[in-house]
Amino acid sequence: MGFDNSHFTIDWENRHAICPNGRRSTVWRETTSHRGTPVTRVKFAERHCTLCPLREHCTTSAVGRGLTLRPRAEHEILQQIRPGQQTEEWYERCHQRAGVEGTIGQAVHAFEMRRSRYWGLARTHLHHLLTTTAINMVRTHDQAATGRLARRLGLTTFSRADGPHQPQPR
Repeated sequence: MGFDNSHFTIDWENRHAICPNGRRSTVWRETTSHRGTPVTRVKFAERHCTLCPLREHCTTSAVGRGLTLRPRAEHEILQQIRPGQQTEEWYERCHQRAGVEGTIGQAVHAFEMRRSRYWGLARTHLHHLLTTTAINMVRTHDQAATGRLARRLGLTTFSRADGPHQPQPR
Protein backbone atom coordinates (compact mmCIF):
# COMPACT_ATOMS: atom_id res chain seq x y z
CA MET A 1 0.00 0.00 0.00
CA GLY A 2 1.28 3.45 -0.89
CA PHE A 3 1.61 6.63 1.05
CA ASP A 4 -1.57 8.68 1.41
CA ASN A 5 -1.85 12.28 2.62
CA SER A 6 -1.57 11.21 6.26
CA HIS A 7 2.06 10.13 5.70
CA PHE A 8 3.07 13.69 4.76
CA THR A 9 3.70 16.51 7.23
CA ILE A 10 1.72 19.56 6.17
CA ASP A 11 2.98 22.99 7.27
CA TRP A 12 0.05 25.27 6.55
CA GLU A 13 1.72 28.46 7.86
CA ASN A 14 4.85 28.10 5.69
CA ARG A 15 2.90 26.61 2.78
CA HIS A 16 4.86 23.41 2.19
CA ALA A 17 4.67 19.68 2.82
CA ILE A 18 7.36 17.22 3.85
CA CYS A 19 7.36 13.73 2.38
CA PRO A 20 8.02 10.51 4.34
CA ASN A 21 11.65 10.68 3.15
CA GLY A 22 12.07 14.20 4.56
CA ARG A 23 11.98 16.19 1.30
CA ARG A 24 10.17 19.52 1.14
CA SER A 25 7.59 20.28 -1.57
CA THR A 26 8.50 22.72 -4.31
CA VAL A 27 5.04 23.89 -5.35
CA TRP A 28 2.09 24.97 -3.18
CA ARG A 29 -0.82 26.28 -5.21
CA GLU A 30 -4.30 27.10 -3.95
CA THR A 31 -6.88 26.47 -6.65
CA THR A 32 -10.22 24.78 -7.22
CA SER A 33 -11.03 21.17 -8.04
CA HIS A 34 -12.93 20.06 -11.14
CA ARG A 35 -16.07 20.35 -9.00
CA GLY A 36 -15.31 23.95 -8.07
CA THR A 37 -14.36 23.26 -4.44
CA PRO A 38 -11.23 24.89 -3.01
CA VAL A 39 -8.13 22.65 -2.87
CA THR A 40 -4.39 23.04 -2.45
CA ARG A 41 -2.14 21.31 -4.97
CA VAL A 42 1.30 20.35 -3.66
CA LYS A 43 4.12 19.06 -5.87
CA PHE A 44 7.48 17.52 -5.07
CA ALA A 45 10.55 17.92 -7.28
CA GLU A 46 11.16 15.27 -9.91
CA ARG A 47 14.87 15.17 -8.99
CA HIS A 48 13.99 14.14 -5.44
CA CYS A 49 11.35 11.57 -6.34
CA THR A 50 13.36 9.87 -9.09
CA LEU A 51 16.20 8.81 -6.75
CA CYS A 52 14.08 8.32 -3.62
CA PRO A 53 14.39 4.89 -1.93
CA LEU A 54 10.67 5.10 -0.98
CA ARG A 55 9.52 5.85 -4.53
CA GLU A 56 7.83 2.47 -5.11
CA HIS A 57 5.61 3.11 -2.08
CA CYS A 58 4.93 6.72 -2.99
CA THR A 59 4.41 7.37 -6.69
CA THR A 60 4.61 6.05 -10.23
CA SER A 61 4.65 9.55 -11.70
CA ALA A 62 7.58 10.44 -13.93
CA VAL A 63 7.43 14.09 -12.81
CA GLY A 64 7.35 13.68 -9.02
CA ARG A 65 4.69 13.15 -6.38
CA GLY A 66 1.72 15.44 -6.10
CA LEU A 67 -0.84 15.89 -3.34
CA THR A 68 -4.29 17.39 -3.42
CA LEU A 69 -5.34 18.76 -0.04
CA ARG A 70 -8.72 19.99 1.10
CA PRO A 71 -8.90 23.29 2.97
CA ARG A 72 -7.03 23.19 6.28
CA ALA A 73 -10.06 22.78 8.57
CA GLU A 74 -11.45 19.90 6.49
CA HIS A 75 -8.04 18.26 6.17
CA GLU A 76 -7.44 18.30 9.92
CA ILE A 77 -10.89 16.90 10.70
CA LEU A 78 -10.37 14.08 8.19
CA GLN A 79 -6.97 13.23 9.71
CA GLN A 80 -8.63 12.93 13.13
CA ILE A 81 -11.56 10.80 11.87
CA ARG A 82 -9.79 8.35 9.54
CA PRO A 83 -8.15 6.14 12.21
CA GLY A 84 -11.65 5.38 13.55
CA GLN A 85 -12.62 4.03 10.13
CA GLN A 86 -10.50 0.94 10.75
CA THR A 87 -12.61 -0.19 13.72
CA GLU A 88 -15.28 -2.89 13.87
CA GLU A 89 -17.85 -0.29 15.01
CA TRP A 90 -17.27 1.76 11.84
CA TYR A 91 -17.61 -1.37 9.70
CA GLU A 92 -20.97 -2.19 11.32
CA ARG A 93 -22.26 1.35 10.70
CA CYS A 94 -21.22 1.21 7.04
CA HIS A 95 -22.75 -2.25 6.68
CA GLN A 96 -26.14 -0.85 7.76
CA ARG A 97 -25.77 2.15 5.47
CA ALA A 98 -24.93 -0.09 2.50
CA GLY A 99 -28.31 -1.81 2.79
CA VAL A 100 -30.13 1.51 2.86
CA GLU A 101 -28.17 2.76 -0.15
CA GLY A 102 -28.99 -0.47 -1.98
CA THR A 103 -32.68 0.21 -1.44
CA ILE A 104 -32.32 3.80 -2.62
CA GLY A 105 -30.36 2.64 -5.68
CA GLN A 106 -33.08 0.14 -6.50
CA ALA A 107 -35.76 2.82 -6.17
CA VAL A 108 -33.87 5.15 -8.49
CA HIS A 109 -32.85 2.63 -11.15
CA ALA A 110 -35.59 0.02 -11.22
CA PHE A 111 -38.54 2.21 -10.24
CA GLU A 112 -37.55 5.56 -11.77
CA MET A 113 -37.65 7.52 -8.51
CA ARG A 114 -35.10 10.15 -9.50
CA ARG A 115 -37.88 12.47 -10.64
CA SER A 116 -41.54 12.53 -9.87
CA ARG A 117 -43.88 12.04 -12.78
CA TYR A 118 -46.60 13.97 -10.96
CA TRP A 119 -47.16 17.58 -9.98
CA GLY A 120 -48.09 18.39 -6.43
CA LEU A 121 -47.02 16.98 -3.11
CA ALA A 122 -50.09 14.78 -2.58
CA ARG A 123 -49.66 12.86 -5.85
CA THR A 124 -45.88 12.65 -5.44
CA HIS A 125 -46.31 11.33 -1.91
CA LEU A 126 -48.76 8.71 -3.13
CA HIS A 127 -46.31 7.72 -5.87
CA HIS A 128 -43.55 7.29 -3.25
CA LEU A 129 -45.82 5.15 -1.05
CA LEU A 130 -46.83 2.91 -3.95
CA THR A 131 -43.25 2.58 -5.16
CA THR A 132 -42.08 1.68 -1.64
CA THR A 133 -44.77 -0.98 -1.49
CA ALA A 134 -43.66 -2.34 -4.87
CA ILE A 135 -40.01 -2.47 -3.74
CA ASN A 136 -41.03 -4.36 -0.60
CA MET A 137 -43.11 -6.81 -2.62
CA VAL A 138 -40.29 -7.46 -5.12
CA ARG A 139 -37.75 -7.94 -2.33
CA THR A 140 -40.06 -10.21 -0.34
CA HIS A 141 -40.74 -12.35 -3.41
CA ASP A 142 -37.06 -12.57 -4.28
CA GLN A 143 -36.06 -13.43 -0.74
CA ALA A 144 -38.73 -16.14 -0.54
CA ALA A 145 -37.62 -17.60 -3.87
CA THR A 146 -33.85 -17.56 -3.26
CA GLY A 147 -33.41 -17.26 0.48
CA ARG A 148 -31.40 -14.06 0.00
CA LEU A 149 -31.71 -10.68 -1.61
CA ALA A 150 -30.31 -10.88 -5.12
CA ARG A 151 -27.70 -8.53 -6.53
CA ARG A 152 -30.11 -7.22 -9.14
CA LEU A 153 -32.06 -5.56 -6.36
CA GLY A 154 -29.29 -3.07 -5.73
CA LEU A 155 -27.24 -4.45 -2.84
CA THR A 156 -23.81 -2.88 -2.89
CA THR A 157 -20.57 -4.84 -2.91
CA PHE A 158 -19.89 -3.71 0.65
CA SER A 159 -23.20 -5.10 1.91
CA ARG A 160 -22.40 -8.47 0.29
CA ALA A 161 -19.03 -8.68 2.06
CA ASP A 162 -20.25 -11.60 4.19
CA GLY A 163 -19.81 -14.00 1.27
CA PRO A 164 -20.56 -14.58 -2.40
CA HIS A 165 -24.14 -14.94 -3.49
CA GLN A 166 -25.16 -17.40 -6.17
CA PRO A 167 -28.66 -16.67 -7.52
CA GLN A 168 -30.96 -19.66 -7.53
CA PRO A 169 -32.63 -20.67 -10.82
CA ARG A 170 -36.29 -19.74 -11.01
